[in-house]
Amino acid sequence: MLLKRLVPIFFTCIFLFAFNVLRAQDKSGMPNVSGDFKNISAENFLLEIEKQTGYHLYFDPGQIDSVTVNLSANNQPLTEVLKQAFNDTRLEFSIDAANNIFITKGLVIQTELPNGFFKSGNNNKNRDDTSVDIYSYNESKTQVASQQNKLYTIGGVNPSNNNGRKTITGYVLDSKTGEPVIGASIHVDNSSLNTLTDQYGYYTISVPGGRHSLSIQNIGMKDAKREIVINGDGRFNIEMQSQIISLKNVVISTEKASNVRSLQMGEQRIDIKSIKQVPVVFGEADVLRVVLTLPGVKSVGEASTGLNVRGGSTDQNLILFNDATVYNPSHFFGLFSAFNPEVIKDVELYKSSIPAKYGGRLSSVLEINGREGDKKNITGTAGIGLLTSRLTLEGPLIKDKSSFIIGARTTYADWLLNLLPAQYKHSKASFYDFNILVNHEIDKKNSLFLTAYMSKDNFNLNSDTTYDYGNNNISLKWKHIFNNSLYAVVTAGYDNYNYNISSKSVPINAYKLGFDVNQENFKAHFNYFASSNHTVEFGMDNILYKLHPGNYGPQGKSSLVVPDIVQKEQGLESAIFISDKYNVTSALSVEGGIRYSMFNVLGPDSFNVYPSGVPKTVDNIIGTNYY
Repeated sequence: MLLKRLVPIFFTCIFLFAFNVLRAQDKSGMPNVSGDFKNISAENFLLEIEKQTGYHLYFDPGQIDSVTVNLSANNQPLTEVLKQAFNDTRLEFSIDAANNIFITKGLVIQTELPNGFFKSGNNNKNRDDTSVDIYSYNESKTQVASQQNKLYTIGGVNPSNNNGRKTITGYVLDSKTGEPVIGASIHVDNSSLNTLTDQYGYYTISVPGGRHSLSIQNIGMKDAKREIVINGDGRFNIEMQSQIISLKNVVISTEKASNVRSLQMGEQRIDIKSIKQVPVVFGEADVLRVVLTLPGVKSVGEASTGLNVRGGSTDQNLILFNDATVYNPSHFFGLFSAFNPEVIKDVELYKSSIPAKYGGRLSSVLEINGREGDKKNITGTAGIGLLTSRLTLEGPLIKDKSSFIIGARTTYADWLLNLLPAQYKHSKASFYDFNILVNHEIDKKNSLFLTAYMSKDNFNLNSDTTYDYGNNNISLKWKHIFNNSLYAVVTAGYDNYNYNISSKSVPINAYKLGFDVNQENFKAHFNYFASSNHTVEFGMDNILYKLHPGNYGPQGKSSLVVPDIVQKEQGLESAIFISDKYNVTSALSVEGGIRYSMFNVLGPDSFNVYPSGVPKTVDNIIGTNYY
């Protein structure tokens, strides 16, 4: 009898329990929450939620200790209560299938795999990656961001201080070769913050803490976006992919978005891709020929690569190849430039407002930047033309850390000279040039760049007189990053140019006449990133000149020519400079700079003494002082 009475009571209890459970849940199976949570801490609020729902909560007390909850809930779904509690805060929540709740700050934890993750075949290749993966970046380890459907955390997983701006630095690299991308634009979406990469592909930008989207653009590269969360200062390298665009039509627009904004007047930049698209003679891409097509630049004459920039003479142009001074930039009577196009990245011409970091010339600065080489694979190119042949080899010394480029060119042009009229049939001409470029990343703060260049020309025009000249350059750069706001580039180098004329058809009168210019240089340039709107560049230059103005002497043992050597000369050119760029508003920027140069004549040397008040001629010399 007792058992018969207990059975109905038991089933009634089961029914009431199930009814209450179903009543406490919404249609989606999520439990409901009730309570008056007035000005209580987030931790006590979460503990109460855990008691009511039976869900397990996971959180970091240090991330929620400053959050206060103030709300009332009457049988409301759990998700709605959590949304109200964390409104206007950076706290996020995620609920998995095992009734676990994860409370995070600034990040959302993905608790489910995307649809199609476990498809047949290769899971990685067939993955429909619509989720957001999380990567952490901090000062101790720099990784490369190559995908835009991922979320990258910079400055550690947990923010140290959300107030104020955080400084991000890094390199923009070509994903195929690992070479730096020069002049890439980096823009923070929904703000006026932007910056450009320098000649090393390096950038610095100051951004408020929190989550942001970066847009990266560069000519010839696919546009890229990166989703980042900034918890502190850090390094963030970005990879971009090359893009080949098929040109269908040309639209010339005067819209505001098309305007080019730059404070540097008279600057023209040409990359090697554009240079190789220009029609060339004898199948050889020529840097200086393309420069001659720019406004304000003219040739000194037909079949010559000498430059007259806005009325200036050829010796008023400063020509630099990776900061090494090249005095004669032409080969083969001026038909070819002295620069191998296979080792060049881009060319910059300053023809009016020359930056303060350059000096020593009055008319223009032509800066030619060499490539750094493929840091991932060993590759090479070779070419045979009507007059020249070339060979280039590049590849990594240490993968993703150092690379090299070796390039060489030579000519076999005598057959062309034999086609000239009779008075030039026995002429001869030859040239060669050789390049070595090596770069090595010692660590995240120190990099080395080595450039070596050598060229030689030798020719005669149906006569016994032979002419030859050559350039020899070597430079070593050390780039050191002090912190996210300051870096320096220190350069030491040696440059030589020599010119010789000789004749030995008549042994008794055989002679050799020549001169050379030698210079040893040391430069220290600093870039200081004061803020996203303020950049300062300063430094010093020193060049020690050693000149041999001329030497005339015998050629061979039978020559009776009396030697005559002009006394050598030495001089030291020193300079300091500073330039300041400030963006007042998004539409107004100001830039100014100053350079102070000084030249000192060095001994040993002699100076003629003249009486006062008379012309300084040879007949009026009354003595000589030696120093």
